[in-house]
Formats: sequence, C-alpha cells, structure tokens
Amino acid sequence: MESKEAVLLSSILHLPAGISVISVHPSVTEFVVRIACQAPSMPCPECHQPSTHLHGMYQRTVADLPCAGRNVLLILRVRKFFCRTLTCSHKIFAERLPGLVESYGRMTTRLIALLQALGLGSGGQLGTRQAERSGIATTPSTLLRQVMQLPAPVTRAIRVLGVDDWSWKKHHRYGTLLVDLERHKIIDLLADRESATLERWLRDHPEVEIVSRDRGKDYAKAVTHAAPQAIQVVDRFHLVRNLSEALQKVLAHCRTEIRQQDTEGLLPDREAEEQDRPLPTPATWQQRTPPHIEIAHQARQASRDDWFRQMAALRAHGLTQMEIANRMGMSERAVRT
Repeated sequence: MESKEAVLLSSILHLPAGISVISVHPSVTEFVVRIACQAPSMPCPECHQPSTHLHGMYQRTVADLPCAGRNVLLILRVRKFFCRTLTCSHKIFAERLPGLVESYGRMTTRLIALLQALGLGSGGQLGTRQAERSGIATTPSTLLRQVMQLPAPVTRAIRVLGVDDWSWKKHHRYGTLLVDLERHKIIDLLADRESATLERWLRDHPEVEIVSRDRGKDYAKAVTHAAPQAIQVVDRFHLVRNLSEALQKVLAHCRTEIRQQDTEGLLPDREAEEQDRPLPTPATWQQRTPPHIEIAHQARQASRDDWFRQMAALRAHGLTQMEIANRMGMSERAVRT
C-alpha cells in the first residue's frame, strides 16, 4: 500500500499517531486491516526507559468498531524489545498501544466504550439485539462483564439515606440496598441484611442525618448503634401499611355497628329489636397492638361473623338464597356455605 493511501486510511480509521496501515482485506462480512507501529523505540512498562533493541514480533487479532455493517478486525503486528536497564525486572517486553488497545485486550478501547454504553442503557439481552443491528457480534454476558469493569461512581456526602432489603435470589439470598434519597440514586449494595454489615457501612459515613427504613429490628439496631446522630423514619410503604393495619383493627371493632345500620336500611319494615347503642369510645379499641397475623385474623373473623348475622336476619324475613346473595353482593354458593 502506498504511503498516501496508508495515511488517508489511518486518518479515516482514527488510528493513534505512529500506527500505520499495512494492508486492507475487505470481504462480504468482514473488513480486515493489518496495522503496525512505526515508532523507532518503545518505553519499558516497568522502568519507563526507551529501548530500540528488537527481540521479535508476533500478531494480535483485535475487534474494532463496525464499518458499514461489517465486522472490523485489526491484525496488529506487535514488536518485542529488550530492556537494557540492569535493575529492571522486565528483560523482554512487548510494545504498548494505549490509545488503541489495552494489554491482553481482544477489543479496542473505543469498541469497549460502545459496549459499556449499550450495557448501561439497555442491559444484557436488549443491548445484544441493538449491537447486532449495528453489526457488532456480542453476547449478554460480555456486555454485563464490560459494565462490571467500569469504576464505581464517586459518591458525595449522603444526608438522607434509604435502607431496604432486596433479593439476590428470591427466597434464598437477600442483601441490603442503600439509596441516596435526595438524589434518588443507588449508592451501594451490601452482601446481606445483617445488622453488623450495615453498622460497618454507617460508621464509614458519619455524615448521615436521616435514615428511612422498614420495620425490621436488624436495621433499627444497626442505625441506633452505628449512627446515633441520625433520625430514623419509616419509609412510605410501611407508613401506609401501618395505617392500613390500624384501620383494620378499628373497623374490626366497629364493624357490627356499621353493618347494623346498613341492614336496617335494607329492611325498612323491620322493627328495631334493641335500643340504639352509643358509639364506641376510644377506650374500647385503643389497646396494645397485637402481632400482625393476629390482627389480620381478628379482622377476617369479625367480617365473617357480621356477614353471617346479616344473612341470618335476611333469611328470617323470608328472603331466598339468591335474593340474599344479590343484596349482599356475594355469590349464591358463598351464601349457601
């Protein structure tokens, strides 16, 4: 290949300075380019002293960005040099091409950057399909592996921390998810959901002022011991859940009175069998909250007892099972059972 054509093709391929094109071999599916470094000397990667004493050569095959829907393969002619520094441990070293490919790399740095962008934006499966449309042959595991090689983002001071558990493998292994609630970003993943693990992390971040967590005792213990300066608040999901359980308890105690008024409205001709009872006072239901399972059981049992009393009252007035089911919004089978 003539020198002018080689220089023009090198500029088109955006090759680093000092690397020239030797030959080009296009085909239907591939675009093979043979390149070599023309620098007269190369610094040793250990002692950084330049060397001109050539030891030998070998070839490397590196994948590059696709061109016009075809895979681009770079055939590198890599030289080996003798290091003449007596105190250096590298007696023989291969030349480095940091602007093009890393040591032992099978892909160019620009191709790796594109795969990392696809992995971050689309994940493994979808990123692979998008890469195939661009002419890049890859696999989901390769995309994820390239994403995992990215350095961790630099985290700033965390003032409001969100703590919750999440599943590495559902029903088998769980970890802890830490979120910066002011920036709405995940900042760390802990291997488990033990209090000791969270305590070690909190001691390394004394700037935390507010911790939003669930109702678990392990997280409460960790925050109390490792971050006593932080204010502990319940997260939005468990706040609504607490309210729901409290309402279930109140309605379980007041359900009889509420349903009695509804039954009297459905049967206007029925005479009052008992005097009006006063509404329950807070002392009748403000008791110490039982465990969650017991609360749910009491609420379901109160509902079933109230439904049975309504059905018995309607049956005493001569209504059929079908009429009772229509009035109560239930199936006839449920009324019969």
